[in-house]
Amino acid sequence: MNSRATQTMVNNLETIDRARRVTAAEQYDIGTRFPSVIVKAQGSWMEDVEGRRILDVTAASGALLLGNRHPAVVEAITRCIAEHGTVFASTISLPRIELAERLCERYPAGEKAVFNKSGSEATTAAIRMARAASGRDIIVTSGYHGWYDWHLNYLSIGFDPGTRIACYGYNETALRRLLHEFAGEIAAVIVTPEPAWFDEEYYRRVSQLCAEYGVYFIIDEVITGFRWGHRGLNGTGQVPADAITLSKGLGNGHSISSVVGRREILDAYDKAGVAGTYTREVPPMAAALAVLDVTEDGSVHEHTQRMGTALRDGMRGILADVGIPAFVSGPPMMFDVVVPSEQLSWDIYRAAFDHGAYFEDSGTHMVTAAYGQAEVDHALEAFEKGAREVAKTTSFDFDALPEWRMRQFAAEAFGGALEDDEAALRRIDETVHAIANRDRSLARALDPSCG
Repeated sequence: MNSRATQTMVNNLETIDRARRVTAAEQYDIGTRFPSVIVKAQGSWMEDVEGRRILDVTAASGALLLGNRHPAVVEAITRCIAEHGTVFASTISLPRIELAERLCERYPAGEKAVFNKSGSEATTAAIRMARAASGRDIIVTSGYHGWYDWHLNYLSIGFDPGTRIACYGYNETALRRLLHEFAGEIAAVIVTPEPAWFDEEYYRRVSQLCAEYGVYFIIDEVITGFRWGHRGLNGTGQVPADAITLSKGLGNGHSISSVVGRREILDAYDKAGVAGTYTREVPPMAAALAVLDVTEDGSVHEHTQRMGTALRDGMRGILADVGIPAFVSGPPMMFDVVVPSEQLSWDIYRAAFDHGAYFEDSGTHMVTAAYGQAEVDHALEAFEKGAREVAKTTSFDFDALPEWRMRQFAAEAFGGALEDDEAALRRIDETVHAIANRDRSLARALDPSCG
């Protein structure tokens, strides 16, 4: 850090104001974050500009699997740069070939693998290749796949004629209807697993439906690929897929993502026009190979799941003890905590932050392999103090979390339509009608004078 930066970084709030003037987005960078500017991290502990030590309970939004500055990853990166370099004129490198081979061995979907820099890039590349390989244009989707234009309308069942994207809201009635009506025009179904809400059997049914209708099935395992068990959902061997996307955890914080899948899809790479100078950057591939080496025998995941289980069960017990109704569910390495309101969730985690733990205010919590019992104990202590402080000024008319709150959270967090109620059935009908009339709808959007 240069001397100018050191002199001006007086405290967190002043530094945030400095960022606000030149770079920070008011909501994304400030409004939805706790007031801390981090200067360094080791394992899952962070230090801010005031020298305050804070435990990360988000795994850097899932990017970290092993924790910051893991020795094997640091060594792999520094050796790669020192001995080989960073990026070459050729797009093919030995680390790329080895990493592709390793991922194809790791995941049942894998026959070939290509690489990008982020999860958003990987999912976008996946649907472009699926369209190119199938010769069809409609994509049916559920869940969040990134911030690109094609996926801005993911929070409700519907169809966008401009992007040719139909969202089905995890609703199986909607998916069956769309496949029945339009299978010959659908390039792929892509879904992000929400393991706290839908079990493995749900995704197996989706996979089987796609197979029955001859439609590619893509699992967006950007997060779950290294957190739903040792090898992700597809890695269980029980949920077949034509392709999967991977990113968070793959490079342990270094920018890399991958599409792993059937040869016929990935061989459409050229036809789909997928490209990118920095897809060839080799140090992140070296980091990913180190991650695969460290996690190969399963002991890292066994430890991390044990720590995650202790944290998840401890948080559930604390909420019950202080009298806050909650839904706590999901695999140990990425579980959800839902409380009666979004504001209450924020208040609890904001209070916990004051006691030295940085939780994800949306309620999805992730640990790293750097967690030990001391980290779990610290997180639970901070969470309990925060929950008790908030509970003192809050009362509830119910003992258990109501079903309406569960439905509300699912709808707002990932576009889940959990029931075939009147509103969902109406949206399904509207979506079918919109797809059937998509050419006319698109013409009207481009030229309002069209009838």
